[in-house]
Amino acid sequence: MLFSMMTISAQAQWFDFSRNMNRAVVGVNTGLVGFRSVSDLGNAETWNFSDIGVGVSAAIAGFYVDFVYVNPDHRFDSHVVMGNWDDHSALTINAGYQIPIYKDYVFITPIIGIARVTTGYTEGNNIGIDTESQSIYHKYTATWHRNDFNYGAHLTVVPCKWFEICASCTAHAATAGVAFNLMNFND
Repeated sequence: MLFSMMTISAQAQWFDFSRNMNRAVVGVNTGLVGFRSVSDLGNAETWNFSDIGVGVSAAIAGFYVDFVYVNPDHRFDSHVVMGNWDDHSALTINAGYQIPIYKDYVFITPIIGIARVTTGYTEGNNIGIDTESQSIYHKYTATWHRNDFNYGAHLTVVPCKWFEICASCTAHAATAGVAFNLMNFND
């Protein structure tokens, strides 16, 4: 076992940034984004996680960017009819540069960005219709927002040359997703 670990360590090509030049990756992410709840007294804050959000990611020549957005809980809820419902939304936008760890199979990306959280209310009696998707939605009004510095790491594992599995853990979000390397489809 020790011998195999030394072999893998010897084969690892740390910081071989030339491997990033053959990468044009797009992907989809899903995960949790954190938000702060303020007590009624206004002096105590606690962290909660919102519903599951969806987003996209891209990496071109090693430069990485991602975006995850969480809709308000009751925005598309057909059971909400009257009154106002406490609600929130959240988003993160991150950027970084990929570091090849083991050949073309493992990449770690230190990322920094911004996390935005809003709290407010969804109006049950204020209904709109999206003509493109033919869906009904309720109007969400934000009454409070906060922007925070976001930081963390993104791990990419490449099981085959065109498909990638990704996971991110930052101060305000935990996401996972899949991505496709478009540069390897023409091989």
